[in-house]
Amino acid sequence: MEMKVETNWIELWQGSHSFKNVPHKHEDWMQVTLPIKGTVHFTQEERSYGLKQGNGLLQPPGTEHHFYLGEQSSVIIIKVRERGDGGMESMQPHFMAGAGQDIRQEFHTGDMIGRFRQWMMALIEGQALADPIAVQEVEQDVLAYLGGMLKLGQKELLPPGINDPHIRRALTYLHDCYDHTINIEELAGIALQSRYHFIRSFREETGTTPYQYLLRLRITEAMNRLRRSDSTIGQISVDLGFSSTSQFHRAFLKMTGVTPQAYRQQ
Repeated sequence: MEMKVETNWIELWQGSHSFKNVPHKHEDWMQVTLPIKGTVHFTQEERSYGLKQGNGLLQPPGTEHHFYLGEQSSVIIIKVRERGDGGMESMQPHFMAGAGQDIRQEFHTGDMIGRFRQWMMALIEGQALADPIAVQEVEQDVLAYLGGMLKLGQKELLPPGINDPHIRRALTYLHDCYDHTINIEELAGIALQSRYHFIRSFREETGTTPYQYLLRLRITEAMNRLRRSDSTIGQISVDLGFSSTSQFHRAFLKMTGVTPQAYRQQ
């Protein structure tokens, strides 16, 4: 079974129940494949992925791909033009899909299903009534959703008032690599300072310790993932560099006042 609606700038498609296509590519379109039920057996540039519910995959323009669905599987595909005033470039100048973004993208299944239905109904109605404003509103909503998924324009800014260029370099590294294992010696080396001098300078510039700053970055991202993805708390803990789920639980509770489970249910 297939459903499809397209405009000049976006295409929405849903398929299910034993669908299969042949290898192909889209030269001008970025695609995001979002399984909403079962498993999508996906091949991209000769690499195979077993995409399960809630685990999406980005296809930059020109990427060869194909997939097939089992009888109990369903997938939503969103395509957006990369260039032009109505494409992803409107979200970020000189946008290039796959450059700086992870091709694996997590999403909240229930939220995606609800959005997709609303988009489809609004587009069908807008096209039937020849109402360009209604269609353009959906196009912009789809762009905004994908921009949020790819974190366009959402990178957390460095705190204001950081005058020490050495500390700024260390902070930039923390913001870029907070999900990796990071130690004080590494940060002090980036700042061209001794360990002792770096910890003191960092506290003077930011008002907190390097470790507490790192925890804040990780917990902030954990809050985003708890809201927008179906990943388990254990998986989020591992992905964000915590040594254990219990460490993540303690840090989250201390910083937010609630447990990760309670935050997800709010």
